[in-house]
Amino acid sequence: MESTFYERLSAQDRSFLHFEDATTHMHLGGLALFEAGPLTTPAGGIDIDRIRHQIAGRLHLVPRYRQRLGWIPVFNQAVWVDDDHFNLHYHLRHTSLPSPGDDRQLKRLAGRIMSQQLDRGKPLWEMWVVEGLEGGDRFAIVSKIHHCMVDGMSSVDLLAVLLTIEPTDHADPPVRWVPRPLPTWWPSRSSAPSVL
Repeated sequence: MESTFYERLSAQDRSFLHFEDATTHMHLGGLALFEAGPLTTPAGGIDIDRIRHQIAGRLHLVPRYRQRLGWIPVFNQAVWVDDDHFNLHYHLRHTSLPSPGDDRQLKRLAGRIMSQQLDRGKPLWEMWVVEGLEGGDRFAIVSKIHHCMVDGMSSVDLLAVLLTIEPTDHADPPVRWVPRPLPTWWPSRSSAPSVL
C-alpha cells in the first residue's frame, strides 16, 4: 500500500498566503548575471536544455520545489502536497531581450516578471533565463519564490545547490521522482480555492 503525504504549513507561512492579494505579492525575487561561457550555443544563444538538465539533476536536494499547495477539506487550511503534474519547463522559462539588451531593459523585464502573482495551483517558484544582453557573452537569471516556501536566507537554496565554486561540465543525471499520493479522502485538484 502506498503511503500518502501532506505537510502542514507553519502559522507564519500561512500568514504570507493570507496577506497576499492582487496588489501585495508575497514572493521574493532576485536577479543574477552570469558569463555565458560553455552555455553558449553555436548560434550564439544560451543552451537552455543544458540548464534544465542541470536543474533536473539537483531538484531532489530541494523537495519543496516540487510541492504545491493543497487544501484540507472543511477547514480550508493550506498544506504542502507533492505536485503530480510537476513540469520543469513551466518553472524554468527562457526569454530574450531585443539584442543588444541594456541594463535598463533587463530591469524593466525583471519588474514585469515580479509584478505577476505566482500561480497557487503549481509549486510557488519561477526562474527566467534571459539572453540577448549587451556584450553577448552573458545572461541573466531572474528568480522568484513565494515567501511561504522560504525565509530570506533559504531563498537561495536552489541557486546554492546549482552553482559550484569551480566551473564544471558535469551535470548530475535526474533522480527518479515519484510524487507521493494524496489521502483518498482528498478533494480533487479543481476544488482548491482560487488564486487571489
